[in-house]
Amino acid sequence: MLLKKPKHKDFEYLPRFYKPEEDREERLRKRLGFNRKRKFKKKGRSPLIWLVLLILVIYLYYRFSNL
Repeated sequence: MLLKKPKHKDFEYLPRFYKPEEDREERLRKRLGFNRKRKFKKKGRSPLIWLVLLILVIYLYYRFSNL
């Protein structure tokens, strides 16, 4: 009697209903590869690669300009 008894939790449950038309459309989308969300981000080139290319171009310019 010293401790409180735990109360049960109340849940607000909204039942979902099966719609076969939507299920068929979903399977078609998955099979054809159409997605609403884009999963992959386009990755840009690393700044380090650009720096190396710039240094290479400058080196080649000075190397062949003295010929």
